[in-house]
Amino acid sequence: MVSPALKMSYPEKQARAAQKRAVLLGFLASGEVWTTLATAAELLQATERTALRLLQTLVQEKLLKVDEGIVPHSNLKIYGITSHGIAMTETAPPAAREFQIGRTNPSWVEHHVQGQLIRIRAEQAGWTSWVPGKLLMVENTARLKKLPDALSTRPDGRQVAIEIERYVKSHKRMADVVGAHLQQIVQKKYDIVYYFTPSKAALDRAFARVGFVVVDGNKIKLQDSHRARFKTFEIKSYQGEM
Repeated sequence: MVSPALKMSYPEKQARAAQKRAVLLGFLASGEVWTTLATAAELLQATERTALRLLQTLVQEKLLKVDEGIVPHSNLKIYGITSHGIAMTETAPPAAREFQIGRTNPSWVEHHVQGQLIRIRAEQAGWTSWVPGKLLMVENTARLKKLPDALSTRPDGRQVAIEIERYVKSHKRMADVVGAHLQQIVQKKYDIVYYFTPSKAALDRAFARVGFVVVDGNKIKLQDSHRARFKTFEIKSYQGEM
């Protein structure tokens, strides 16, 4: 069977390559800042071999830079956007920041990558206006006291705060966070909170144990209507559903 790519004309191949460049640079300039080879392949819906060729080309062109050995005893490389890459990206927001080699906390890599995979799947399912936490930290135009890992809009128009919860918080911390989110929901900063976790059952149990929270200085008992504002999903199985 002949690959569809082999049937394309030269101008079509050039246009396709340009589109992939724009997608990858736009993704990083949007506030994601850096990513990995596997995540880039997922974003581009391409093989890792194809994604690697593009990443290497962009590094050669000074649009990206690469940090090697970021995780001890691992061959993992992370690819981040340069100031030149941001300038060459038409969709880059004013608050976009370039990648700084040697400034990435190794313990943060998995959290960052999982958030990107959730974003990719959500946007493939029709989600829009994704604002990563790195960008929220810089601009925070909504003046959020509790910054989520991202903000986005579901296909039905509802605004969602995204949280990546790799480890379940203590009971007190969980209650504080739930209260902070509810207060921002009351303030119409967003409509609902989505938690993505490696263990949905464990997180659901932690949520169930939270009986009271503080909202706007008042202690309130959590009702079903409050709990309905929080949804939990297993990271590995999430495919963009609402």
